[in-house]
Amino acid sequence: MRLNFRDGGAFATQKAIKYFKNSSPQEIKSIMVIRHAAIGDFMNIRPFLIHLRNFFPNAKITLNILHTNLYGAPTDLVDDVLVMYKADPNNSAKKTSFLNRVKQIRNIPEQDLLFDLTDSTFTLIVAIFSKVKIKIGYPYRSIKRFFYDVATLRSDFTLEAESVIQMLNILGCKSRDLQYGYENQYSKNNLKRIVYFAGASVKNKCWEEEKFKILIDRMSDKYLDYDHVILQGIKDDEKFLDIFESLKNKKNVILQQSMPLNEVMQFLSDSRCLISNDTGVRNMAIAVETPTIGIFFAIAPFRYWPKDVKHDCVFNVEYTSPEVEDVYRVADGLINRLYIKI
Repeated sequence: MRLNFRDGGAFATQKAIKYFKNSSPQEIKSIMVIRHAAIGDFMNIRPFLIHLRNFFPNAKITLNILHTNLYGAPTDLVDDVLVMYKADPNNSAKKTSFLNRVKQIRNIPEQDLLFDLTDSTFTLIVAIFSKVKIKIGYPYRSIKRFFYDVATLRSDFTLEAESVIQMLNILGCKSRDLQYGYENQYSKNNLKRIVYFAGASVKNKCWEEEKFKILIDRMSDKYLDYDHVILQGIKDDEKFLDIFESLKNKKNVILQQSMPLNEVMQFLSDSRCLISNDTGVRNMAIAVETPTIGIFFAIAPFRYWPKDVKHDCVFNVEYTSPEVEDVYRVADGLINRLYIKI
């Protein structure tokens, strides 16, 4: 393997250059991938894990995750899962000490390669204290280059699923396409159904529920032969009863209770479109190739917006909450473009 890049486009130590020059992908036997994140971020790394497996066919792949974020972890794409604890397993209110965390890390078996796909303080500690030959990440600050052997850039204007694959491209991996590995698991029945999810990981990413009411009311009038489903989440504040209350007399507006993960994935796969905030549910829909419309105003959308005509985002240049008319216009245009004018 040869690391081939221009100065400024990536970073590599002489140690890494020498190591890869004298190694082939077939010789790599153990790899640890760190992803301390929630379900949406797990969906974003599925293409990376698929290409990682293909590029290093003889390696045992271990996924390093947090005990607080197990839901939706891509366990089907790795050989082993290592759970790290930032809190006492018996008392979630009590944080583990620094020494306890280091002890957890030192118990990790030696690895040939480490990929840090999170770039947090904790994952930096994992990288520092792990027994690893070569450490690969994308540190924002130059000081972190003291702790990683290879670093690729991560831009807020490049899809995150593509950014992590670039860690493999620098090693010579030719693959860049986004495969999520669900094509044989969740069939697509193309039901006349539009799904709405009004939640998000934090409140400042949530479009106002009153605006969701107006949007669903207009869309259900326009597309009378579609089911318009308000999807509930697993958290207490994701029941959306206030949204449904004023629409419950409409025959084509449905409140769908939360479902197990596999059922949600199939439900999204069967649907024609998901309209939601910047949230894990949207990434789940993207992973099963269901068209999505993302409503963004807390952050720029480009890092989470696939370059595919079946996905769109609504935002404005001030990054303030979009108007209902703006979301309706995009939703109406997407449904017409993909399904009506066929």
